[in-house]
Amino acid sequence: MRLAFFADIHGNLPTLEALQAELRQQAPDLLVCLGDVAMTGPFPNECLQAVAALDCAVVMGNADSELLRPWPDFKPRSLSDERELYDLDAWSHAAVGESGRAIVRTFEPMVRPVPGVLAFHGSPASNTEVLDAGTPEERLSELRDEFGSDSLWIGGHTHKPLLRTLDGWQLLNPGSVGLPFELRNGRYVSPARAHYLLLDEAPGGWTVQFRQVPYPVERIREGLLTANVPHAGRWASDWVDG
Repeated sequence: MRLAFFADIHGNLPTLEALQAELRQQAPDLLVCLGDVAMTGPFPNECLQAVAALDCAVVMGNADSELLRPWPDFKPRSLSDERELYDLDAWSHAAVGESGRAIVRTFEPMVRPVPGVLAFHGSPASNTEVLDAGTPEERLSELRDEFGSDSLWIGGHTHKPLLRTLDGWQLLNPGSVGLPFELRNGRYVSPARAHYLLLDEAPGGWTVQFRQVPYPVERIREGLLTANVPHAGRWASDWVDG
C-alpha cells in the first residue's frame, strides 16, 4: 500500500496542480490532506474545489476554521508585515463563498486512514498547536496517552518537513504544498515547489519519502497580480524559483 500526505496549500492553485500531476504518476492508494487549503492565496475557491474533487480525507486546519467564523477586526501585535498579512487573509475570507464553506464543513479534526497512522493539522488536541523537533517528549507523551499510541503521527501547520523518531513511533510533517518558506540572504522567501510525503508499506513498517515538486514561479506571481489581492506586488516579490 502507498499513502500520500500533503498540507498547507493556502490558496496556491499552480502548486496544487503540479502536485496533482505528480500524484497521478506516483499512484498512491490513499490521499490525505492535512488542512489549510484556501486562506492566504489568490485561488481560495479553486483550491477548495480541487481538493474536494480528489475525494480524499481532509483534516481541519486552523486557517480552514477561520473561514467558518466572522472575520475579526485587526489587532496589532508588533509583528513584521502583520497588517499586510491581515489584509490578504481578509481578502481570502471574503472571496470564499457559501459553496466553499460547505466544503470546509466536511473537514475532520483528525483521521486514521489506515490502522496505526494518525493524521491531524497542528496536533490531535488543537489545529493551532505546534509539534516539531523541539516539542518536549513530556508533551508528546501526554498527547499519546489521550489520543492513542499509533506508530505514525503525521501533521502539518509548521510548513516545515519533519521526521522525528521517538520510542517506538515517528512524528512526521510533509512540509507545505502552497506556502513553503526558507531564509535566503537574510530574507524569508517562498520557493516555487510543493512538498509532500509518500509512505510505502514494507515488512515491519513504512518507508518514508519526502518529495518536492517544482513549478514555474511566474504562475503564482501572475496569480497574485491578476487576482488583485491586497499588496499583490509585495507578495509576488517573495516568490522565488524552487
